[in-house]
Amino acid sequence: MGAMELIDLEGEMFKDGYYKAFVFLAGPCDVCKECGRVTGDACRDRYRARPSMEACGIDVFQTARNNGFHIETLRDRTEPRNTFCLMLVD
Repeated sequence: MGAMELIDLEGEMFKDGYYKAFVFLAGPCDVCKECGRVTGDACRDRYRARPSMEACGIDVFQTARNNGFHIETLRDRTEPRNTFCLMLVD
């Protein structure tokens, strides 16, 4: 499931009455193909932009491990990796 699908799922959760639903994405925001912030413009899709877990001080490695997921640091960028996102629902 990609970032856009997770943001859409967050919206569906909100519509179902879970008004505190919020998704944290992995790494830098990649909602837009070209980020306006790179050119000094305002965010082009500010209603869909989401912060990463790392940007909010969440230890992604420990959070994943605490929930039974296998996660390791990579030695090289070419190694296969898993991407983790976090949706909070209250």
